[in-house]
Amino acid sequence: MDHLDKCTSVLRPLIEKGDANDLHLAEKAVNEFVAVTPPSHQASALESVKTAVDEHREAVTGHQLGFADAINDYIEKLIREFE
Repeated sequence: MDHLDKCTSVLRPLIEKGDANDLHLAEKAVNEFVAVTPPSHQASALESVKTAVDEHREAVTGHQLGFADAINDYIEKLIREFE
C-alpha cells in the first residue's frame, strides 16, 4: 500500500463516522503522509489527499460533511504553509 492509499484508508472511515472528536486522528494521518513525502512534493501530495477527501465528501451529508470540510480546511492550511 502506498502512502497516499494508507492516508486515505484512514480518512475514509473517519469521514463516514463524522465524529468531531476524531479530527485529531485525521490530522495525524495527514501529518504522517506529509512526513514521508519529500519536501518538494508535499504541496502537490496534499492536493491529492484533498481530491480524495472531496470525492468522498460528495457521498456524505450532515456531520460527515462537516468532518470532511474540517479535514480539507486543515489540508488547505498546510498547503498555504508550503507556499
